[in-house]
Amino acid sequence: MPEPIQLQALPPKEAIDLFRKKGYKVGFDWRDVQKKEHAYAFTVAKAMRQDILQDIRAGVDSAIAEGITFKEFSNRIKPTLQEKGWWGKKLMIDPKTGEEKLVQLGSARRLNTIFDTNLRSSYSAGAWERIKRVKKTRPYLRYIAILDNRTRDKHRQWHDVILPVDDVFWQKFYPPNGWHCRCTVQQLSMRDLKRLGLEPTSTNPATPDVHIRDKRNGKILKVPRGIDPGFDFNPGMARMKSLTPPQLNKPLNVPFNGRITDIPLPVARTLKKAVLYPEGLQDTEYVDKFLKEFKATAKKPVIFTDVSGESIVISDDLFKTATGRLKINKNMRYKYLGMLAKTIKDPDEIWLRWEEYPKGRWTLRRKYIARYDIDGKKARAFVLFDTNEKGWSGVTTFQADRESYFEKQRGGSLIWRREDKK
Repeated sequence: MPEPIQLQALPPKEAIDLFRKKGYKVGFDWRDVQKKEHAYAFTVAKAMRQDILQDIRAGVDSAIAEGITFKEFSNRIKPTLQEKGWWGKKLMIDPKTGEEKLVQLGSARRLNTIFDTNLRSSYSAGAWERIKRVKKTRPYLRYIAILDNRTRDKHRQWHDVILPVDDVFWQKFYPPNGWHCRCTVQQLSMRDLKRLGLEPTSTNPATPDVHIRDKRNGKILKVPRGIDPGFDFNPGMARMKSLTPPQLNKPLNVPFNGRITDIPLPVARTLKKAVLYPEGLQDTEYVDKFLKEFKATAKKPVIFTDVSGESIVISDDLFKTATGRLKINKNMRYKYLGMLAKTIKDPDEIWLRWEEYPKGRWTLRRKYIARYDIDGKKARAFVLFDTNEKGWSGVTTFQADRESYFEKQRGGSLIWRREDKK
């Protein structure tokens, strides 16, 4: 008789991946970190030291990946926080006001809130990634509230709201919609609706905004009635927007606070000298030769899907100055264009990093880097894409002569890495 099959719940891959791509953001008050910043930065109010944030983050990561209970999470992390002095009430200086305040650091209640909020938001963001992936076959979302005596009245009112995935309602009313909110969504096909005897919602279920004064900065916030301040956004949508450029050429509001890794690059790969482009071509010929490797032309850019699954624009913008002049000859850029094309297609690493332009404008940048050995000579490839009205659009590409400069590019959020072959 065959042995019975043991079924085991699998970790939520999308939730884990999205959580691990977050950077860090220090904040004294929970209102110091705005709602959409939570989509790409991990923060805990009054955790002003990086090591404390890392300890708490590691605990949350384990909770998501291993599916542990709050009790186990608390038992693991509490001794570490107590040992480092981040527990109980302490006097701290509020960096915004300069005042010394008696504040609550770690406590069982705070750990519960940290655990609950991060898990629900991560699961919600991961679910949104799956929702968008299969929306063609399952185009509807159904709001589901837990109907017991702990359910908020407005959340109970939204129960059984059924709207298309792309409806604007889900931009603000996608759960969780408050502290310890237990609401979820169910994705449905037309066949599911018929089987369950359900129909799409015909009236607008959105509640009107209420005006709330933020005592931290004096601003007036507009929040839909029934949603806690700071929860009126879709964590999955916000996360996807933080990793992909906006449709309009507007700066994203918040810098990404990443850190440079200590992990060495994969072993340099050997390339034949034939990868180098020949001498003596015209600038436009070099550009055409590079673009041809992606089946693009100067007049017809293409959308290329990289190894991480992201879409980028391949065009001659990579070789133009701000004034539109070609910059092929700078640093013998023309010679290494074949190697740089290979770096976009098969990089060692891909990084995302927020960088500041003059006048306080921030932009999200995408960096492809790789090291090669060409006939015994080291070659370091660097390709930079920026966000603009076209999406991910090329800014520059060149062979970095100095190792120190090359290493400085390895900062921000590491989103893809080539594994060395064993």
